[in-house]
Amino acid sequence: MNKLSLIAGLAIALLGTVAFAHKGHEHATGVVRERMELMTEMKDRLLAISKRLRANKELDRIAPDARAIKEASSKIASQFPPGSTQSPTAAKPVVWQQWDDFAEKAKKLQAEAEKLSMTSP
Repeated sequence: MNKLSLIAGLAIALLGTVAFAHKGHEHATGVVRERMELMTEMKDRLLAISKRLRANKELDRIAPDARAIKEASSKIASQFPPGSTQSPTAAKPVVWQQWDDFAEKAKKLQAEAEKLSMTSP
């Protein structure tokens, strides 16, 4: 499934600049906590899609996960306001240093997740 490869590539490119924080959630507050939860949810959905494809099972459950990724990706840019670099964020400074690239990748992720959500097994 080429669409999954594309969406996964975009997600990895985007999320790679953020890094996933797992144990930091309980100490994070405000927008930092919200974005950690958002990124973790997208990661979990991508893993679920990947597992289903590798197993060639439950393919009908891919579209709902893709819709959830689309919805979450529409919120990405708003979760990274300037100055939201307080600990325990795992976001790298490059997010803000290359903002246009980061925002464009978020838009592409949203568009590709939309396409994937409309495919049927």
